[in-house]
Amino acid sequence: MNPWMKWILLATPLALTQCRSSSVAPIGTVTPDGNDNGNLAHGQGNVAYEAPPHTFSPRPHPPRSRGDAPPPNLAALPKMVQRMDQCYGGSGGAVATGGSPIAKAPSKPAPPKPAYKQVKYNQGTSTSPSSPSPVQTKGGGGIAAGRGSSSGYDGDATARPSPPAPPATQTKVASAERAEAPGDARMSRTEKKKKDRGRDRAPEEAPAAAAPSMAEGQVAYGGAEDESSVAYEPMPQPDAEQYSDWGQATYLSNDDTMSLSSAQRVIFAIDKFLPVPLEHIRPHELLNYFSFETAEVAATDDFSVLPEIAKDPKQEGIYNLALAIRGRPVDKQARRNGNLTFVVDRSGSMSDEGRMDYLKRGMRRMIGELKTGDLVNVVLFDHEVCVPLENFVVGRDKPETLERAIDKMRPRGSTDVHAGLTRGYELADRGYQPTYNNRVVLVTDALANTGNTDPRTMAMVARYYDERKIRLSGVGVGTEFNDALLDKLTERGKGAYVFLGSEAEVDAVFGPRFISLLETTAMDVHFQLHLPPSLRMNVFYGEESSAVKEDVQAIHYFANTSQLFLSDVMARGGRLRPQDQIMLTIEYEDPESGQKMLEERAFSLAEIEREAYNIRKGRLLIAWADRLALMASRPQPIGTRPVAGAWIDADGWQQCEQGKADLRDMSQGMNDPEVTRVVSLWDKFCARYEQPRNPVRRTPAAQPDGWPSAR
Repeated sequence: MNPWMKWILLATPLALTQCRSSSVAPIGTVTPDGNDNGNLAHGQGNVAYEAPPHTFSPRPHPPRSRGDAPPPNLAALPKMVQRMDQCYGGSGGAVATGGSPIAKAPSKPAPPKPAYKQVKYNQGTSTSPSSPSPVQTKGGGGIAAGRGSSSGYDGDATARPSPPAPPATQTKVASAERAEAPGDARMSRTEKKKKDRGRDRAPEEAPAAAAPSMAEGQVAYGGAEDESSVAYEPMPQPDAEQYSDWGQATYLSNDDTMSLSSAQRVIFAIDKFLPVPLEHIRPHELLNYFSFETAEVAATDDFSVLPEIAKDPKQEGIYNLALAIRGRPVDKQARRNGNLTFVVDRSGSMSDEGRMDYLKRGMRRMIGELKTGDLVNVVLFDHEVCVPLENFVVGRDKPETLERAIDKMRPRGSTDVHAGLTRGYELADRGYQPTYNNRVVLVTDALANTGNTDPRTMAMVARYYDERKIRLSGVGVGTEFNDALLDKLTERGKGAYVFLGSEAEVDAVFGPRFISLLETTAMDVHFQLHLPPSLRMNVFYGEESSAVKEDVQAIHYFANTSQLFLSDVMARGGRLRPQDQIMLTIEYEDPESGQKMLEERAFSLAEIEREAYNIRKGRLLIAWADRLALMASRPQPIGTRPVAGAWIDADGWQQCEQGKADLRDMSQGMNDPEVTRVVSLWDKFCARYEQPRNPVRRTPAAQPDGWPSAR
């Protein structure tokens, strides 16, 4: 056809009569979009997209039957061993006070290394189909190509094989323990991850391989270089004709570790008038930190979904989609018993800023959250490792014993995180309880300076024991806390990590939120959003998104938590079609039985279109994060001090003032203490700037392409 004739046909109303046939999509799939329909709205933002209503058919799932955890058999649990004299002073060695280092315990000949057989990670190469136009992901560094799915376990979840060799480590153990260091087995790694095998599958032998490549071992948020390329400003909207991914199903991960650390550190820095590093500003963790409206979880389900969609006030043809996801609630009575191994940093740096005081306050608070039958190990590490308390059982052993083990902790020595973590995993593995929640809790400032300090090696240990169903949670303390290391460890160990920046945070983490730090309601969770052909994913305000499942890491979903999946979707033809549906698929594994589970929810756009609370609050938090990122990218003034009014930067003060006005406008009519807190945090952040004597009140330039001083 003559090109001019084709243009005329597309430009006339006759073109609008072309209409694609559509039928109800098969279960769990999206109706294919015919090529002949792909040009209906190309370059025509105001031309309506015409097609029959697009609906989904959610797959039914059997009702979930949940009850209180079975009572423990205290007589069957291992006998308590306490070595407090050896670890804290007395017959086994000297004790340090005030953070001063002490002499090492007398050395003894190293025991012979056991001959472990070599173990390889259950990984393999895989090929992934090329995904069409990648989704823009804010705060997460884009699509994580090469990251595979997480652990899936076959067969009986309680099956307990003979322990294979852990990854190669050199653990220095205090003389009181008389424990052998693990052997030099090394793990082979490949370019792509393959679905992990369960604990009940025997490990396979493989030739020794070199340490993992840097590409495999990089941290999601390891430093400024990881975040420097993140664009926080809204991206310009190109013509619709550039896209071929209308109606594409997308896997989403709001945060692969469900951590709160960055939000807690940002708030801590604001309260103390400290610099806010750009790499700490992660919008998805800020969304996770604050609360949103959620739906009640039905007795037959493990999840609830509350969807909302509303037109973006600043972008034509863009709609804000919010999915508030809540997991099944779990209380102290209903949670599983825990086999909990606390790996506690007692190095000299823990004497700074009251870090040891925070740690001890939290562990004392935690005692009230334990239940009869919980099994507790305490591992201390500095440049050596010692175990003052092993196999303490709540309800069987005297509580004063655990309290004394906590009270006698004192800072000393240097920091060998790898040695402490490895010893903690060994104890947890040796005392593994099939019906328990088996978890290691690492409490540290993560300033590793002794022993093996390679974060990749430590992450290999965490991943290895995650395959053996021993999870890792992290608790960070101190302003210099190594966020990158703990993020990597908990990512591999499939646990959350938090930061203790105030007594209120300590009391919350080890009090009401203690269950959330330990217990999971679903394992290896994948969320997949199905869109109709009238919509496409434009921006996802989370950590990972991809049309390829293997590119988005599964998460373990922690008890009593919720997440807000916030995204911008583009409407084909510029307008929402209320007759279309969206659907969310949740695939996961039952943490107790190991059974594969699935829940699906479909919603018509008509029933969820509203200017709702979650969308308004989500917009506010993203705007707050964007403005914090903008301010964090500014050069820090010379001679700043952690007090109000000490930052001399007239332009910075001006930008803060504009941010105040914007956030207050967005918060109008929102009667929410958390919204008030966010606005006050911005005011507190801006208080670091000295107000200029004669501030310049800048107004928008007359010309769209003008600049502030053009006049």
